[in-house]
Amino acid sequence: MAKFKFQLESVEKVRKMKEQKMLEALSESQRAYLEKIELKRGLLAKKQAAFEGKDSLSGSAAPVNEIRLYEDFIEGLKVRIQRADQAIIRARRFLDQAMRHYIQARKDRMMIDRLREKAYEEFRLAQARLEQKRLDDLITMRARMERVPAGGEEESA
Repeated sequence: MAKFKFQLESVEKVRKMKEQKMLEALSESQRAYLEKIELKRGLLAKKQAAFEGKDSLSGSAAPVNEIRLYEDFIEGLKVRIQRADQAIIRARRFLDQAMRHYIQARKDRMMIDRLREKAYEEFRLAQARLEQKRLDDLITMRARMERVPAGGEEESA
């Protein structure tokens, strides 16, 4: 029996590599997005700690410069938090874009897979037809051989 050879094997290989590359890009985008979120959480935690530190100073006779220092620090954190929000938005856009590219690459590969399956099914049918033809030829030859007498002479009627 002949071996199946897919005509678009090189295209299939390229599509699989592209899908893998897009999956890696998606993973990297997800990692970057999560890092931005963690950065913002850290900034919010620092801001909360700064508020608590400022509040603890407000109740005591603390120097005004220390309170002002906390207020400046809190204002700086607010600016950094806004920048972190913008970075999260950008990272989310990159993540969405990477997801779209991965989905498209996956669809392209799946299309090639369907073509491979169809070609394999056609190959199997062709092989089955060929095998049936060979069997029919063999049966026909056997029938002809049985009609000829053993001595090589034809019977006369």
